[in-house]
Amino acid sequence: MVTVFQREVIDASTGEVIKAVAFIPEVKDKGFIKVFKLFGKKVLKDLATLNGEAKLLIWFMAKTLELPVQSDLWVPVDYKEIAKELGTTERSIRRHIKTLKELGYLEQFKNRNTTFRLNPDFVYKGVLTKYKESL
Repeated sequence: MVTVFQREVIDASTGEVIKAVAFIPEVKDKGFIKVFKLFGKKVLKDLATLNGEAKLLIWFMAKTLELPVQSDLWVPVDYKEIAKELGTTERSIRRHIKTLKELGYLEQFKNRNTTFRLNPDFVYKGVLTKYKESL
């Protein structure tokens, strides 16, 4: 059995109201990461020509999968290590993070320069009923 959950999200840059839909399974689904349909559409629209940002976004998804379920999913970053891992420069990683924050994909932890998480409106790890309760 699946519960369908709908929510309106406002695009901060345009003011456009976007309807988001999440399908919430009743069965616990272990440590899988949930990527909402809206996220996929937004990625295709925003990142079609931004290869570095897309790689970094996938890097954050992989790091999120390594974190415990139902944690706050904050990822501490080392710009130099990420640059080495993705085959780019530290400066590029900083620029990509800035772009992903502006597009609403990443949130920064209380202005710390090295701690981020994926926007939970797009990607969530854990039991989705807990996500629904947190709204």
